[in-house]
Amino acid sequence: MRPSAIAYVYIAPAFALLLFVLFSPVLYGFWFTLFRIEYGAPTDFVGLGNYVRLMEDPSLLPTLGRSGVFTAACVVFTIMIAMALAIWINRLPARTAFIVQMVVIVPWIISAVVATLLFRWVFVNDIGVASYVIQLLGFDAMQPLNNPTGAMVLLVAVSVWKRIGYAVLVLLAGLKSIPDDYDEAARIDGANNWQIFRMITLPLLKTPLLLIAIVLTLSTFNTVETPLVMTGGGPGDATRILAMDIYERAFTNYDLGSATSLAIVMFAGNILLVMSYVRLARWQA
Repeated sequence: MRPSAIAYVYIAPAFALLLFVLFSPVLYGFWFTLFRIEYGAPTDFVGLGNYVRLMEDPSLLPTLGRSGVFTAACVVFTIMIAMALAIWINRLPARTAFIVQMVVIVPWIISAVVATLLFRWVFVNDIGVASYVIQLLGFDAMQPLNNPTGAMVLLVAVSVWKRIGYAVLVLLAGLKSIPDDYDEAARIDGANNWQIFRMITLPLLKTPLLLIAIVLTLSTFNTVETPLVMTGGGPGDATRILAMDIYERAFTNYDLGSATSLAIVMFAGNILLVMSYVRLARWQA
């Protein structure tokens, strides 16, 4: 037996266990959706009936649209701000850079519920800190959580603030791996800062950027804590996204059939998102 075949034999049990742990809930969930669910237990076989009922729900497409806007805004703004911070930190003296990194990473390591509650306490209607400061300056009290656009902006802001530490650390590690000789040679040839960034730094950060984009997209698209704590999906349905829709279907309306069906659809969507990122970037591991 070849050495490579022996290696596969040794890793096969661990790989099989990993597949079981990762995909058995998905397979069970799909089996669950093929039945009518009453009091949390499957009863009559309905085939794809739960999926048909889900697709006929008129609220699904608007919720999907809000989820797409929310995810895209969070990913774009997080990457842009993180890139600027990483480049700035990379140019600081070592001790100052260490202190700034510790400050930037704090939002990432704290609980998502705690981070969201902090924002809600600042911007809550009438009695929030932001409204109090604005009233001291002579302006009318702000009520962003009562405004659909304002509520979505706050939702994006807290999500970006929460995840920016992770993006900065990954990008900073990528910047540290780029030899200084590249920058010096480009400057000798007369390149300016923008040309160096566009032609040297950005292409060499392709892999870290792809990793960040995938992780941020999946974590944002599947988040439920932030909208649930920050806005509760309101005002109206202005900030109701797919993950929160699943939560409400399952634990508020007790419609476990459509909730599980939507969860399976979202799982398939997550796989397609990852494949699309990798395909568009033409990146191979």
